[in-house]
Amino acid sequence: MINLPIGLKALLPGYRARWRNRYACMLSELAHWVPRVTFGEDETGPWLEIHDGPRIHGFTTEPINLEMFGLLRRDMPEALPASHFRLMKDLLTRYVYPHMRPDLKPEGFAVEQMFGFHGQHKDAIADLPDPGVRARLIEAFRPKPDDVILNCGSFIGLGDLKTAPEVPAGRIYSVEASADCFGLLCKNLQTNRADNVTPIHRAMWNELTELQLESDLAQRNTLITEVHKGKWMQSVATITLDSLVQEHGIEKLDFLSLTLNGAEVETLEGGSDTLARLRPRIRLAGWYTREGRKIWKITKDQLKVHDYEVFVGKRGNVMALPRERN
Repeated sequence: MINLPIGLKALLPGYRARWRNRYACMLSELAHWVPRVTFGEDETGPWLEIHDGPRIHGFTTEPINLEMFGLLRRDMPEALPASHFRLMKDLLTRYVYPHMRPDLKPEGFAVEQMFGFHGQHKDAIADLPDPGVRARLIEAFRPKPDDVILNCGSFIGLGDLKTAPEVPAGRIYSVEASADCFGLLCKNLQTNRADNVTPIHRAMWNELTELQLESDLAQRNTLITEVHKGKWMQSVATITLDSLVQEHGIEKLDFLSLTLNGAEVETLEGGSDTLARLRPRIRLAGWYTREGRKIWKITKDQLKVHDYEVFVGKRGNVMALPRERN
C-alpha cells in the first residue's frame, strides 16, 4: 500500500468525500460561525472575538488538528486561518455547545457525521428515547438566573463564559487542574469581565494531596493513567468536593458538572456531604473505562446510594436528578 502525503490525499475525490461526510456537522457550524468572528493574535497566542460577543484566547493549532485542517481546507471558509482552527473548534465544542449544557447539541446530523465533536454532543438529552424524560431533563438542566454551578474540568472557561450571563444572580465555580489551561481560563474571565465566575486551580479527587497530572496538548489531561498517558507530567494539588464547598462557603449548589477524564469516580467519593446536603443536579462524562468497568456504571451505583435518579445515554453520558425527600 502506498501512503500518500496528506496534501495529495485531500485531492482524491473519494477520500475528500468520505472526510467531508464525517465532518459534515463541523463544516456546517464553521460556515455559520466563521463570518461572525474576528481573528487575532497577541503575545500569548491566538484569540477570536465573536461579533457582539466575548473575546476568547486559546491554543494554537497543534499537529493533529493541522492534519485535519489540511484534509478539510477546501470545504471550510477561506477566512479561517490554520493557526486558529483549533481555537475555532473549541469555540464550537466548548462555547456554542458547552459540556455543562446537555440540553444543547447540534441538530440534524447523525453520530457518524459528527467527527470533531465530543462525546457529550453525540449523547445529549435530545438523544434519549423517552419524550417525557427529555422534556423533564431539558427543563432541569436549563440554567436558572440564581443558579450556583460547580464546573469541574472547565478547560479554558468557554462554558463558563457562555453560562455566566444566564445566571446573573448566581455564581459559577470553575475548576481546572492543568496550569496551561488555567492560565487561559483566567485570561478569558478577566478579558470578558465574567465577575460571577470564580476560577480554582485544583484537581478534583477523593482526598487532599498532590498528584501527577498526565498532561498533553490542550484538554487531554488526566489523573488516571488508564484513561490517557500524557506526554509530560505536572504536579497539581487536589481538593475534594466537600472541601471545596466548605472552603468557598457554598451553602447552595444547584448544578455539578464533571468532565474529568476518569476522575469522576473519586470526585463523587469525596462529595458525600455535598450530595446529601445540597442535592445538586449532576451531569458527568461516563464513557471511559476504569479497571474494565465503564464509569457510567460505577457512578450510577454511587449516585443511587445518595438517592439520585440516574439517566444514562447510549454512549455513557450521565445525567442525574436528586429525588425529592419528604
